[in-house]
Amino acid sequence: MKKLFLFSVAALAFCACSNDETVSENNVANQQPTEISFSPLTKPNTRAAVDGSGFPGTLSMMVTAYDAEKPGVFFDATPFSKGSSTTWAGTPSKYWPLAPATINFLAIANANEDNEAGVTWGTNKADQVTIDMSDNSTEQRDLMYACGTGSVTQTSNTLGFPTNVPMIFKHAQAWIKFTVKANSATEASKLTVNSITLNSVSCAGTFAVTHANYNKTKAQRDEDASNNGSVSGVWSAYNTNAGDKKVIKASGYTTLSTSEKAFGDLMVVPNQGMASFTINYTVDGNTYNYTYTPASTSLAQATKYVYNISFGLHEIQIAPTVAEWTAYDFDSTTEGQQDKDITIE
Repeated sequence: MKKLFLFSVAALAFCACSNDETVSENNVANQQPTEISFSPLTKPNTRAAVDGSGFPGTLSMMVTAYDAEKPGVFFDATPFSKGSSTTWAGTPSKYWPLAPATINFLAIANANEDNEAGVTWGTNKADQVTIDMSDNSTEQRDLMYACGTGSVTQTSNTLGFPTNVPMIFKHAQAWIKFTVKANSATEASKLTVNSITLNSVSCAGTFAVTHANYNKTKAQRDEDASNNGSVSGVWSAYNTNAGDKKVIKASGYTTLSTSEKAFGDLMVVPNQGMASFTINYTVDGNTYNYTYTPASTSLAQATKYVYNISFGLHEIQIAPTVAEWTAYDFDSTTEGQQDKDITIE
């Protein structure tokens, strides 16, 4: 957490068909179809606008699936939303195959209002997805992505189904956040923070997610543990240090106080450099700009940058002295003579 202290001068980021219905029957007798559900978590210890490890109940996700045992596309992009206290279910419902199977999933969340506009899925659906993110400076969209897998097993004539599919969602952007405070009540009464401008950052770009193991079977995954969760994302088509300026206005902040208040934040494209940020503030009716240049200007993906800004005023104080009188020299020809002596007899 970065602490920034400002002392104002007082002179001063499947081949198979779409599985919209119950899967067709097979030769396992009396087996009931089981609905596919997910238990999502955000990536532990890595926070962004979705702050913490809990996946918000109001947030849906778009999911695609590939059947590695057939092999082939199992279902196309399908919205999954919260269906119980801990799991997300599809609309329409999706069901596990009534046969031994390994289903590999690729999911995205918060790409846009409906998670579909500007989204292109790969040929095999769960192999890749590309998201064109529009300018994110006026709304907070924390683009997240995840992969998961679930296997239907068979022992004798009994099928075993996953309870749900755990998915750890990763953050695609960098998160830059600001708090503000004054060092004393007196300073708080005299100061107002107007805006913070991020210099040379981009909020728009193209993010491509690749699921390297979308077609791995259960046997292949069991053989190589690294096959269990290989998903990566790469940004492109963004304006690296192109002079873009993003202004953050106060959100929730009204007046300065002696405790930290959230001023505002912004989701930005990572792997670029933020040249600096400029704080515009007013003190005693006079407005100033203070530009801060971080020691490191790089912005890493899935990283939260918190700048806590403290304002302190330096009071103008005067240290008075009095200049000495200059004695008039009446007679410069007489050594040491400065005063004029007058005698009246």
